[in-house]
Amino acid sequence: MTISNNINVATPKKWMDGWDKIYSQMLSAPDDELARIDVGHRTQQLEHALAITKTDTSGLKVLELGSGDGNVACYLARLGCHVVGVDALASAIALAQRKAKILGFSDRVEFRLDDIDGWSIPEESYDVVIAMQCLQYLFDRTIPRLREVMAAVKPGGFFVYSGNIPPHFETEPPIRFVTADELRTELEGWTLHAFGTEERILHPNDLRGYVWVVARKPL
Repeated sequence: MTISNNINVATPKKWMDGWDKIYSQMLSAPDDELARIDVGHRTQQLEHALAITKTDTSGLKVLELGSGDGNVACYLARLGCHVVGVDALASAIALAQRKAKILGFSDRVEFRLDDIDGWSIPEESYDVVIAMQCLQYLFDRTIPRLREVMAAVKPGGFFVYSGNIPPHFETEPPIRFVTADELRTELEGWTLHAFGTEERILHPNDLRGYVWVVARKPL
């Protein structure tokens, strides 16, 4: 698939092209490489939160915005969840579908080529909603969409979020950072199973800040 198959989104095309190049290159990887599931600690913290609350993962309905290479979706499918992953890059969708097929999870995951914004999510319709490193690229729609995806979580369900915060290099247009204080305000009344900030040096002279949360909606 090529860039012409992609969905037009608010994120600048040059940024999307960069991610598209990465996923397109990954598509050429052999099956044994794509059969590996590599997820970060956010997803593992979700699994721990589910265990703490004695929530059975089999059959959980999950929505993942910005599903990328499909690693998180396939990880949750392995736990028995049914996942809908949404991404605007055709290369990401093709890569995720191939990974799911290799792993035998095609019956538990659905990958949809679409904008992560601009469509209505029924309220209280998902057991888990995941939005990692994606909402900030909606700019002035970041907070409104954050509220919409939180509303889509069922009572007793979970919201998993991560995004950048300063320090971060300047971008044009500026990324809409969701601060730790803003997240706490939006999640007032929710149970915070994991919440934190950190700084990482990704490359020399490239120090970046992150905030994350795994939260449970009140029953």
